Amino acid sequence: MPLHSTISHLVTRRRGVVWLGVALLVAASVFVLVTHMRLDTEVLNLLPRGFESVEGLKVYNRDFAQVRELTFALVAQPQDVDRLEEFAPQFAESLRQQPWCARVLAGSPLETPDGVADLQKMAVPLLLNLEPATFEETLAALRPDKIRERLRRLHDEIDAGSPRPQFELMLDPLGVIAPALKPFASNASIEEDQPLTSPDRTMRVFITVTNQPSIGAFECQKLMREVNAFCATARQGWDGGPLEVLVTGRSAYVGEISLSMRHDIIITVLGSIVLVGGVFFIGFGRWLPLIGMGFSLLLCCLVAIAAGLLIFGELNMVTVGFCAILIGLGVDFAILIFGRYQQARDDGSDHAEAVGEAVKNLGKAVFFGALTTAVGFMALVLSNSAGFTQLGVLIAIGIFLAGLFMMSVFFLFVPEATTPLRNDWIFALVKRYVRATVRRPGTVLWIAVPLLLSLTGIAVSPKPRLIFDASTESMEPKSSEAGYALHTIMDKMPTRWEPAIGIVRAQNAQELHDYWQKVAAHWSQAQSNGKIRSFSTPAALALSPQREAANRETLHTLDVPAARQALETAVAEEGFSAETFDSGFTLLDELARIAQPEAPIPDWRSLLPKASSWWFLVDRFFAHDPLLTTGFVTTNEPITTQEQKQMLTRELPVAGVPMTLSGWSFTLTDLIPWSHRQLILISAMMAVFECGLLALLYRDWRLWLIHIATLIFSVTAMIATMKLLHLPLNLLNVLAFRLVLAVGVDYGIYVLLVWQKARQLDHDVAGVVKPVILAGLTAVSGFGALGLANNPTLAGLGIACGVGIFWSLAATVFFTLPAAAAAEPKSWREESLQTRVKYTEHV
Repeated sequence: MPLHSTISHLVTRRRGVVWLGVALLVAASVFVLVTHMRLDTEVLNLLPRGFESVEGLKVYNRDFAQVRELTFALVAQPQDVDRLEEFAPQFAESLRQQPWCARVLAGSPLETPDGVADLQKMAVPLLLNLEPATFEETLAALRPDKIRERLRRLHDEIDAGSPRPQFELMLDPLGVIAPALKPFASNASIEEDQPLTSPDRTMRVFITVTNQPSIGAFECQKLMREVNAFCATARQGWDGGPLEVLVTGRSAYVGEISLSMRHDIIITVLGSIVLVGGVFFIGFGRWLPLIGMGFSLLLCCLVAIAAGLLIFGELNMVTVGFCAILIGLGVDFAILIFGRYQQARDDGSDHAEAVGEAVKNLGKAVFFGALTTAVGFMALVLSNSAGFTQLGVLIAIGIFLAGLFMMSVFFLFVPEATTPLRNDWIFALVKRYVRATVRRPGTVLWIAVPLLLSLTGIAVSPKPRLIFDASTESMEPKSSEAGYALHTIMDKMPTRWEPAIGIVRAQNAQELHDYWQKVAAHWSQAQSNGKIRSFSTPAALALSPQREAANRETLHTLDVPAARQALETAVAEEGFSAETFDSGFTLLDELARIAQPEAPIPDWRSLLPKASSWWFLVDRFFAHDPLLTTGFVTTNEPITTQEQKQMLTRELPVAGVPMTLSGWSFTLTDLIPWSHRQLILISAMMAVFECGLLALLYRDWRLWLIHIATLIFSVTAMIATMKLLHLPLNLLNVLAFRLVLAVGVDYGIYVLLVWQKARQLDHDVAGVVKPVILAGLTAVSGFGALGLANNPTLAGLGIACGVGIFWSLAATVFFTLPAAAAAEPKSWREESLQTRVKYTEHV
């Protein structure tokens, strides 16, 4: 029994068996969803693999504690800047009292007594890390005569009214801490690189570290609910004008993105169903087949998602657009199959015969249509992006399932007693158009070809330019509160643009020290040459075991008891308070202990309290693994061009130091050539595949040439429209071009295959052109529904694909059909409108 007859027999005579198979398939898919459902909200997984900058950005976001940072900002009116200054400490204290807050940075740690005390605790390890010559000079300050001389000088300066000696006595009573901290201070200024107050004083920034156990979607949602509740009450005690409380950070973005995924799933799927269902009902006026189409599409989505979870283990956020895309594409098969079924019933066939006729006549077209679409989406695997790889594989699976289910499960919802439409005005209009086009194809071509050629000229012309957006904003959710907060901070503080980062991993502490000494010297030279604006590194905190051992030997020359006695005598003689010098006596005691060979040198990390503000600086440079570190380079201008990126790639690396350059702006700029290759190379590969497939399918060079010209016109019209409407391309929606090539080719296949088999052109071709028009409109609707998504990647991809498929449909109807007619003699065209003569017999 032929395949089409077997399918017809199953869906008309053995319906119970088919329903049983559907029930088992649904049960298995639901089981997989319940037991395996995991969503990946990592936006970096949308970026391609194989780039050092991308991998570096993933390492930085995964291994460094800054991923748990939240940045708060208070924005006041210009007349309230003094009130803001007074309110800031109260706000900072409120932050510290929150259960989700581990620590707060509200200003430079050196401006607080606790910050100074914490820094003094780190003095001994940093002192031992000085160069041996510098260490000897520093120890000389602890000779009795030098101690007496220093305290006498400070006493005289205090009597003269200078405020500086008071600060010196508080921070460095013996004069040895400052030399130890000099490398640290020169390399690690928080306030210089990341100011906490805007130049106009209308904004104050507070950086917090949260204690959330992980940065998963649900943990971030829970945290942000608590944070938003705090922000709602944070203005208590403020007596000025309007005060904005803004918050941004990774947790804020993850919370928003994960919530927007739910919004995107609901809105895009419902939008697709409503738009697609509306087009179907207008075209056929049937409710039950519409329900069957919806059931079959949802079954495709369910099975494909279950298959995707089994293949990948988790699904990225971009795959939430999968259902909307599949609905827009899979409905094509339902419309084509049902259109041909309805035509067979109108010609007098019974239900079973009409089902077999529809499957027989369009099965080949559906197979090749599904093949080209699946290959187009499978080409997303070549993008090396995990999110888009998943999207491509899921749609490829789903589109084949859609072709299968629309030729089987769909007919379970088509009643046997289907009556013809009383007034099929769409078919009547299409039939009149087909008849007029076949008789006078030149009339349509004289209108369509100049328009398409004009759009092609605009597409290839350098002006207007096609907008290419490689900024970080192109990746942010629409209407994002975290994004608004970030941009407000950046606008208020122009110096806070995204730095480039250099990630360095070492095998041991000495190697890490040597690496950063080389990097700091090299970057200092680059700064002197004007290549970069500033830099900061962990060089001062990357301690050298070799220096510590050498300086420890030198420490034996220090007479600690004499130094202590000299300090006690000088304090009494100059009239200072002994409590002021407690830290000095403690330092001498610690140096005496360290001088003993068996005494361990304390790890400076263990000396800092967990709530210390200095941890913001430490965590900025050091990952959870202390041998994984990063340095920061502030460029002269924000990184936006390839020239800037290439200059940094040339100037920042150091010979012999394994360094990965990264950063958001650096990475996105690094991906621009990749995006161009995606646009040109892989789209060209798709075109070659489709050219070979069409040649095999038609075996007629005239139809092959017409179809290739249609594809070219479709893509160039899409480019021209995006230029004229200022629709931007970004790093990811350039993938739309290959998808348009894959999807758009289907319409020409449907029309030209029926053209080859037609016995009466106006009747048979109109019978497929009507479903093609409806299918095109539903595909545009399905992709257009993605424009409602909060995720700009999905929205941009949907809009670009919608524009491209619209022009594919228009070129098929107004160029492919009349061009195929114009390729035939007029006498044959007239005859074919009156008699049932096969095109293949004519050829």
